[in-house]
This record gives sequence, C-alpha cells and structure tokens, in this order.
Amino acid sequence: MTDGRKDVAIYLWPNMFMLDVLVPHQILGFVPELNVYTFARTTEPIVSDTGMKLIADYDLESVPQPDILVVGGGANPLSEMADETVIGALRKLGESAEMVTSVCDGALILAQAGLLEGYRATTHWAYVDLLRRYPGIEVCDEERVVSDRSRMTGGGCTSAVDFSFSLINAVIGPEAAAALELAFQYDPQPLFGTGSPAKAPPELVEYVRKMVEPLREGLEEFVTRATVPV
Repeated sequence: MTDGRKDVAIYLWPNMFMLDVLVPHQILGFVPELNVYTFARTTEPIVSDTGMKLIADYDLESVPQPDILVVGGGANPLSEMADETVIGALRKLGESAEMVTSVCDGALILAQAGLLEGYRATTHWAYVDLLRRYPGIEVCDEERVVSDRSRMTGGGCTSAVDFSFSLINAVIGPEAAAALELAFQYDPQPLFGTGSPAKAPPELVEYVRKMVEPLREGLEEFVTRATVPV
C-alpha cells in the first residue's frame, strides 16, 4: 500500500484496446483509497490499436508490487502471451497481489501466466473458446463480470465500466461504487440491444465472428501448443 491506499497496477501493451485500461484508470482514479499507476515493457511511448500513444509510469523492472493487478486485452494478445519476460513479470506480480483482474481477452494473458487456474473467469465472447482450453479454469461466458475470491474478470471491452464499479464495490464498498456510478451517469441504454451473442440475431453473431477471426491470427495455434501436455 502507498500511504494507506491500495496500489492498482494497470498493464499497457502495444496495439491493445484503450478502453480496457483507460476506463478502469479513469474510474478507479477517482477513488481516494486507491493509488492507480501503469506499467509496460518500457516507459517509451507505445501505440494503442487506434494509434493513440500511451506512456507507462513504470517498466517491468521498476513497477512497484501492486495490491491489485489489472490486465487489459486487444484484438490479438499473442505478443504478450508469447513473451516469456512479460508472462514471468505478470506471474510474479500476480502471485503476490491481493487481487488479479482482467478485462476482455486480457484473461488469456492471465491464463498463460497460470493466474486463473482454479478460478471462475470470463472473457470476450469471441475468445471464450480459447480460454476454455486452459485447464483448471471454469469459464463463465454468460456473465459480464465474474468475481471469484481473489480474481475478477470482465467480458468484452465495454465491460470495463461494469468491471470498474464491481472492483470498487469489492475492495472499497457499495457506497463508493454507487456514488461513482451516479457521478459518471452510468445508465446504459443500448441503441440496438445487440451487445451479446444471446441478444443478437444469429446472422449478426456469425458476421462479427468472421470479422474477428482474421484478427486472431496465430493465437489459436499458440494456445493449442501452450495447453497440450508435453
């Protein structure tokens, strides 16, 4: 802890979805009891999936041990999952953290680090099949945010909002979470109501699945190799 506050470390990586990490940073940063900072492979600027440049507060060697670890996702997290230095650093931080959390397919990065084994977890619906290949993880694809003891995982990137309020509720309390829900005017009214496969027409689900598939290039092969016993 820093000055009595819980430290929250958010991992940044190239080509990631900004929403996965900037939403938690924005919302959690409003909580006086939390000290939020970011870290990455380097403190040099890195570029997100849409071209925004992000600069982390710490690199892998200098990041302070957090109480809460947050890992976001992206269209293809293979670069992080295949990097043994990254996985080793996240595993070390996660093993000593009070809570290990993710948004979207950041859950795959945690799974590769062995940090979700023995827990319930979720991820973006188009990546659920890959998360299921990791042994010891009970995948809950019908829940937007899954909380299981010291683990909390969110679904697709917009679940970062629900995830943030859920995390505040868990570590600070319902009063703080409710107040911030109001402060941010979080009152979702989706225009089409097609935000999950269960609510979208089958043809739309198939269209989006085909749209996502090319973005996962190499990821399925890597997960297959990583999860097959030697």
